[in-house]
Amino acid sequence: MTKKLFVRFSTAQDEKAIFDFYNQNKHEFVFQRDPEVWKERIASGAVTLIHDENGKIVASSISYPITQKDANGNEVHQWTELGSARVQLDGIGLAKTLVSAMVLRAYLLEPPNDRFVLEIVVGNSHSKHVFTKMGATPFDIPPGLHEKVKATVAPGSGQAAVEWFQMGPEVMPELAKNILDSHKNPIVKNKKTGEEYELDFSRCVLISQFRKEVQDLSAKNFGDVKNPDLKQGLKSFKNKP
Repeated sequence: MTKKLFVRFSTAQDEKAIFDFYNQNKHEFVFQRDPEVWKERIASGAVTLIHDENGKIVASSISYPITQKDANGNEVHQWTELGSARVQLDGIGLAKTLVSAMVLRAYLLEPPNDRFVLEIVVGNSHSKHVFTKMGATPFDIPPGLHEKVKATVAPGSGQAAVEWFQMGPEVMPELAKNILDSHKNPIVKNKKTGEEYELDFSRCVLISQFRKEVQDLSAKNFGDVKNPDLKQGLKSFKNKP
């Protein structure tokens, strides 16, 4: 029998389940974060979840806004870190849907001025393969960004050497296509075991509330994904005709 997996975003009621998921599925490549940061992100809907019919989380990721002072001394949302990606159910390609949904939600609802950034622990070849295949490219981060991200990490975590990558406007149309394709073709299969799962987007606002925006975005062309223009920020593209 095909099992359903629901793709959606967090609410404050998910707090305990999300904390339990990360505590019970710790990984050397996934940094623990400040609990207060997690609580805010959970309540804001910034945690992307995939869970079964019983509510058991099988995959999760979190977007983290990063601010910087402008010329007037005001804190502005300059970047968003894509982090805490943890897939507990392997072999069916959930990362593509998980990451696409996380980035699209952040792009539509709380876009950074510049771009999405991510740090991958040196040696984490799987995550590097997944993200670069989805359009992430190496990024020479600006001064101070690493310290701002490190401030969200729990004490004792995040000591490993990392490589930095970015996702800018060029990637957004392809991520929109990924979500639309997953919604249209929701059956995923573990080739080794033969187990089938159906991705259910009935609780996901990308389909229930923002489907037109996602469809419109999927038809755009914001440039060459492999050769991004780092002078062009995300926010200026959000409402482009």
